Amino acid sequence: MKIGLYGMPTAGKSYILDKIDFVEVMQGSRLLRDLCPNFESQTEEIKIAIRKKLANSLKEKESVIMDGHYAFGDRIVFTEADGQLYDVFLYLYLSPQKLEERMKVSERNRKYLKYDIEGWQRKEIECLREYCHINKKDFYVIDNPPEYYFDDVSIILDFIRTIINGYSCRAFAETISKEILNKSKSDTIILMDGDKTITKEDTSHAVFGYVTRLYDGNFYTGYQSWRQALEFALCTIGDLIQMPVSLNERVCDAFSENTYILTSGHEKVWQFISKELNIPFYQGIEMSAETKYFVTKYLQESGKKVIAYGDGMNDYYMLMQADEGFLVTKGDSSISRSLKDRNLEGLCLV
Repeated sequence: MKIGLYGMPTAGKSYILDKIDFVEVMQGSRLLRDLCPNFESQTEEIKIAIRKKLANSLKEKESVIMDGHYAFGDRIVFTEADGQLYDVFLYLYLSPQKLEERMKVSERNRKYLKYDIEGWQRKEIECLREYCHINKKDFYVIDNPPEYYFDDVSIILDFIRTIINGYSCRAFAETISKEILNKSKSDTIILMDGDKTITKEDTSHAVFGYVTRLYDGNFYTGYQSWRQALEFALCTIGDLIQMPVSLNERVCDAFSENTYILTSGHEKVWQFISKELNIPFYQGIEMSAETKYFVTKYLQESGKKVIAYGDGMNDYYMLMQADEGFLVTKGDSSISRSLKDRNLEGLCLV
């Protein structure tokens, strides 16, 4: 497995790589200078050629993690050779304020302060995420709200170990898709988000009083769902004997025998709700925005028409990929704040 650790200048990628001793580590910037000692002074065309040469030279590596950059300011340096090299992309997100603080005291990186740091970082994330969607690769944004930097990177190292041991939202989506295809006899499949789509309330908050900051960054990748699973492990529950939340009848009216629930909610809660509704559900530590997107994509590639229902950013890519996407609004007809400034063209509001 080859893992690319991406992020802004001064984000701390090298610091993380220096602490990894469980997989071969390669420092991309150092290797570029090994190939071309005066790399920085070369023309952009030569730099791209050297980057491609480095990426191609690593293809035979079985397992490695290496740092990389998508862009420097308004100059994109990511190449197709980089994209094809890696199986997994990690993006280390820091707050723009913290990045600016670090750049100000870094002689080498001070030059980047002229750019819109926040916009630059968000664009990198969206572009890499889109690339991974198109090319069926795992993509995870590593963040740490509310501080948005890491005093202790041990949680990152644990996550990288988890990936090496087989954690994959894309693979999980493939498994789910195969199971749905084996169950379904229809050409049309309905995918439903759970919390605040089928239910009016967030089930974890209603049952446990669970509140998290993990999604404050609005990324909803498999890193955030993995960390949520660690928090869920602390939530205990006895046997449910009645529906713990109210149902959204506008959505439930759309149920059919070919409806499937994709939820990142607590397994035991959704086990009960699924049984009450007689609707199969899929839940797990790898259930993320990417998982839902890839389930939709795999089903479509198998010839199925997909109708999807969801309410927020965790469902966004699924809704946009679906043949018909239904965005579930709140009781006051407003949409989730997580979708602020997102392109919602083509979605139907319900």
